[in-house]
Amino acid sequence: MMQSKITTSTASLALLLLACARVIGGPVQLAPSLSLSLTPADPAATPAGPAATPAGPAAIPALPAAALQASPNPFEPEIKALEARLSDPPLNPIVFYGSSSIRLWKTLQQDFPGYQVLNCGFGGSRLTDCVKFAPRLVLRLKPSAVIIYAGDNDLALGTAPEKVFNSFQQLFRMLRSDLPNVPIAFLSVKPSPARMKYFENIRRFNEMVDIYLEHKPDTEYIDVCSNMLGPDKQPISSFFVGDHIHLSSAGYQILRKDVGDFLRQELANTKTKTTVH
Repeated sequence: MMQSKITTSTASLALLLLACARVIGGPVQLAPSLSLSLTPADPAATPAGPAATPAGPAAIPALPAAALQASPNPFEPEIKALEARLSDPPLNPIVFYGSSSIRLWKTLQQDFPGYQVLNCGFGGSRLTDCVKFAPRLVLRLKPSAVIIYAGDNDLALGTAPEKVFNSFQQLFRMLRSDLPNVPIAFLSVKPSPARMKYFENIRRFNEMVDIYLEHKPDTEYIDVCSNMLGPDKQPISSFFVGDHIHLSSAGYQILRKDVGDFLRQELANTKTKTTVH
């Protein structure tokens, strides 16, 4: 029996749906009224006429070339600016590395007179970012000591402390592999008033780092977190500026004292080791 004729508009719609099926790689379900047999009709039962040219699949606009490229790292401009500023570094400097608590330490040079200190902090960075940029901002400087503050932003984004600790281990191993005898200190994540809902994760992360570094030579975990809590175990507000995240000058003085003690001890030990050998 001859198949029912399909009107011109219905045939066009069916062909369009079939073209879409070719593009998406799957079947297209047609409504019963638009059902179309894919079995060729009996040539004898088909009226003679010029062969119709099947419609090809609809053209898909090409994506712009820029969209196919990886998005640039948001820290790249700041990293390049840091590299330019550090193009002629002092010999074997003490590198302070990490997030905005390092970057905003404006009195770094005054706080450590007699030391060649370099501020290599970049704001908003996570430990994962510190791992990525360490070769460019730390290792190439051949530092005599490295002070790290990072992990704060990772935890504030809700990242599990175990995962943040894994990033810390990556950074530490990278530094220790390239700088086997250089003193390395890690400043504990501080108890910012605005981030106290994450305090349990902050505490757990700090504890993991403390245990990890406890028996490693030429390293120190510096606990500034405990020193910023009052008797009620709440942050002392005078150590923080108005955003309740970043440190005030009083807060930086806690860092200055603890880091200063570390540098005096570790750099003196380094000089002793050099003399002995």
